[in-house]
Amino acid sequence: MISIAVVEDHALFRKGLISMLERESDIRVVSEYCDGREFLQSLEYDNLAAIDLIFLDIALPWKNGLEVLQELQQKIPDHPPVCILSMYPEVFYLKESKALGARGYLNKNVEYDVLKQAIDAILQGNTFFAKKESGKQQIGELENLSERELEVFKLLARGYTVKEIGFELKISIKSVSTYKSRLMQKLGVDSVLELYKLAVMH
Repeated sequence: MISIAVVEDHALFRKGLISMLERESDIRVVSEYCDGREFLQSLEYDNLAAIDLIFLDIALPWKNGLEVLQELQQKIPDHPPVCILSMYPEVFYLKESKALGARGYLNKNVEYDVLKQAIDAILQGNTFFAKKESGKQQIGELENLSERELEVFKLLARGYTVKEIGFELKISIKSVSTYKSRLMQKLGVDSVLELYKLAVMH
């Protein structure tokens, strides 16, 4: 029997994922958590040795998934394998996820058979970093963004204003505006509104 833990703050998605997983006769979800803090606190009394795989969402309240993974690595280096779940394209967080020891990275839009492939691969000691195919040219263009441009794009996706982005990245409002202009040019959008829509969508 494969024992799985799910760390996901959106109840509807979490319950749907658990329901799909438990359709398999050899899978059971033994624990579920609605945020990273709850999961990390549970390490004091939950038996991780009984868990074969952890599905960990990136966009969690209190601590995001990468912060949770980093702390998990520090507290329990031999923890069960972790597969990251995200709505963001792989180009955003794949490199960081790998560096922190994630064994897989799945976009939440993948088909169930891909999810099952990931489970099988990871439990066999392999990794699974499937890239989601997309017909949108902008996805490919994201790979051409500089590190700072990508940081600005991520914050736009989270609804930050120009002033808030400047404060977060410790740069001037003028610099933020310059990065926004570069993003519009590189991603082929004609207005700030289109840029915001694109950021939120991806």
